[in-house]
Amino acid sequence: MKEKELRLALVYYGGVSLAIYQHGVNIEILNLIRASQAYHVPSSSTQKQLPDHVFARSVSSGVSSEGVSTEAVYFDLLKQIGRKLDLRVVADVISGSSAGGINAVVLARAIVHDLSIAPLSDMWFEEADILKLISPKARAGKWSKWYISPFMRLAFARLVRAGILPRDAGQDVRRRLSTFVRSRWFKPPFDGAHFSGLLLDGLLAMEGNEAPGSTLLPPETRLDLRISVTDYHGADKAIFMHDPVLIWEREHRQMLKFAAERTSQGLTRSDFDRVNIPSLAFAARASASYPGAFPPAQIGEMDRLIERRSLEWTGKEHFLATNFSHYRQIGLDPEDVVLLDGSILNNKPLQAAIEALRQHAAYREVDRRLVYIDPHPEQPNFDPGVRMPGFFSTLRSALSDLPRYAPIYEELEETSRFNRQVKGLKAIARTSRHHVEELIEQATGGALSEHHTVEQIRHWRLTSTNLLSSSALIYNAWMRSLVLEAIDVIADLVARICGQEPLSQHARWIRQVIEAWAETKGMFPEDYHIPDTVSENSELPTFARFIVEFGVRYKARRISHIIQEINAIYQIEDGDFDPDVEFEKLDELKRQVSTCLRGLNVFEEPMFLLKFPVQDIRQVFCAEQAADLPVAAHYARSRNGELTALIGRIGEICGVVGTNDELDQILASPLMAELNPRFRRIVLSGYLGWPYSDVVILPAMNALGLESGAFEEVLVDRISPQDATSICIEAGCGPLRGEAAIGFGGFLTRSARENDYLWGRIHAIERLIDIVASTVDPATAETMPDFAVFKKRAFEAMLRAEEERLSHIPEVVAAVRAEIDKL
Repeated sequence: MKEKELRLALVYYGGVSLAIYQHGVNIEILNLIRASQAYHVPSSSTQKQLPDHVFARSVSSGVSSEGVSTEAVYFDLLKQIGRKLDLRVVADVISGSSAGGINAVVLARAIVHDLSIAPLSDMWFEEADILKLISPKARAGKWSKWYISPFMRLAFARLVRAGILPRDAGQDVRRRLSTFVRSRWFKPPFDGAHFSGLLLDGLLAMEGNEAPGSTLLPPETRLDLRISVTDYHGADKAIFMHDPVLIWEREHRQMLKFAAERTSQGLTRSDFDRVNIPSLAFAARASASYPGAFPPAQIGEMDRLIERRSLEWTGKEHFLATNFSHYRQIGLDPEDVVLLDGSILNNKPLQAAIEALRQHAAYREVDRRLVYIDPHPEQPNFDPGVRMPGFFSTLRSALSDLPRYAPIYEELEETSRFNRQVKGLKAIARTSRHHVEELIEQATGGALSEHHTVEQIRHWRLTSTNLLSSSALIYNAWMRSLVLEAIDVIADLVARICGQEPLSQHARWIRQVIEAWAETKGMFPEDYHIPDTVSENSELPTFARFIVEFGVRYKARRISHIIQEINAIYQIEDGDFDPDVEFEKLDELKRQVSTCLRGLNVFEEPMFLLKFPVQDIRQVFCAEQAADLPVAAHYARSRNGELTALIGRIGEICGVVGTNDELDQILASPLMAELNPRFRRIVLSGYLGWPYSDVVILPAMNALGLESGAFEEVLVDRISPQDATSICIEAGCGPLRGEAAIGFGGFLTRSARENDYLWGRIHAIERLIDIVASTVDPATAETMPDFAVFKKRAFEAMLRAEEERLSHIPEVVAAVRAEIDKL
């Protein structure tokens, strides 16, 4: 059975009260991911297709079976697709800004710990009211600013004519707006501490009966969350140039980062568990502190809230160390940082998601999607007009409107360029496969299809580059790049132990010292030839042993390449073999190979640093932080012996040699001996012939910023009111009432909030099924389900679950139901 992962990198735009629309979208994304997990509980494709395999929430989940709506529909959809394609849906990158930041935090926490976000629906409906958000000290009384009351009627009429208020705005809306306008001036009227409390309560309410270790992350998967904020004061960052060598620029854009990772044994780390809830609430509060409405956010506000609630924030130091280490290095206290709404400078954090997803490797064929949720897409405007803007219009646009609506064409153009490069890389890999196989056939004496011993495979691996060395111009440059990669690995480890940011002046000095040391050890010879007689690592030249010990990135690329070669075998249809038998062997082989790749991930773990001689490393590399750093080359020569011993100890701990041996053992195992000779030939040629591919691919991967051997195109999809047209009523295909009052319309009435939430679920259902459908090979489309039927089923299931709760919009519910019946 062909396997594929649909991997979603989700981006949430800012939108003030349109956060409620995004919450409806979140419900459906979570339902789809939960359905995918339930479908893949059985290990074999045969078991997944059994009649009694139906949707059921995991017994280990903290989520009850009550309220199941569209999950069962998505489950049945995946099951029908599963007749030809074993599709798994994963969300492994999420970014958000402002209102989108809140929803990004909520969804990430729900995925990592398999939690329900339904409790937050009631919070949005009940608490996201403008009168409840206003600070009690700021709220207008009956006679507050009474002198402006005569002008309010004229102001309302002007707002309606300008399209800021809907024409059907009733007395309740006018009363709320009047209270808001007459409330505190020249200070934010909304209560920041109350807002923090709401976010904290909402994240806590998600827990329910949370079972330890329960998660919607598949094994060997990491989830990265990026939340944009704006630092009011900014933080100085060093920029290295030619002349002057160093300048300082102040950066106000900041990104708060959270992550979780699951191995085959369970969650190994999570920034989304209970001890980190205050950190998540603070990130959401800071990102959504809309200028002029909410006061800026500071750490102290959350500290005081935790103290009043008699709670604990045991994850605080980890949060500060992860996101504010740069501040500490330049002498700033994170407690003093003042954070504003992330949408001021980064309302559409696509680039953050793009950078994160390029660091994610997959063990199956991947259909990678960048999906951005835009509740208020720009309408095409072919007549920009020639009117001169007024004084206040110019100020508002410069300070608020223009930054928030900055176009994303640069990010999308960069993604298009990236996809073109990836297509080129794939074409290179395909066209070179035959030539590489011929070279390895020559190197192995024509025995590539046979079964081999560990000693044979190790010898061929160690000498597999010798045929390549005949092209010295290419070979020597490539080998030197591998040495420099190994130096980067050591420098990164040392800089992390010394607490230095990767781009800091001290981190640059550390790398220069290690590079100077490497030169004294002969790591940069003119000729990188490896003798044909080599059969053990100990017999390698110095530079080659250095690469074996520290070539983590090279090793990751090589293993990823083997996994891709195995994935390609699943697509072979011609030949005399039993697919069920052979593909089951391939599944096990891929699991074993993937274990070697996962072993390399330990380098990113903070706890891994504790295995090194931390005190000795700091004594050599960190002791001079307060003083002027010595010249790197002189320092390396003066402490050559000490550096040699220290780097030798680091190499022993890294244990990359063992990983090589493990891979040799796998490819010489009985499992490989039982594999179809044709398939065995493909796997071994991919392993032994990887250097020939890496010579071509490595420069392009470096240019694209890829860190693993896996490279996939990134297709872009959007979820917005403009993209879902299956359900349309008289008012349109999803009229969002939160757009009114410059994005604050959802805070004015509960009916507006219910309306936007409903349309969020409707639009998400349609677009998510469209995205799932687009993963299917067009050649097999005739065997695929009728996706329109599944859309109708999902709409019906959603409305049955929500109809009773959406009591303030009966006319909208009735109109939507009528449209569903017509499908």
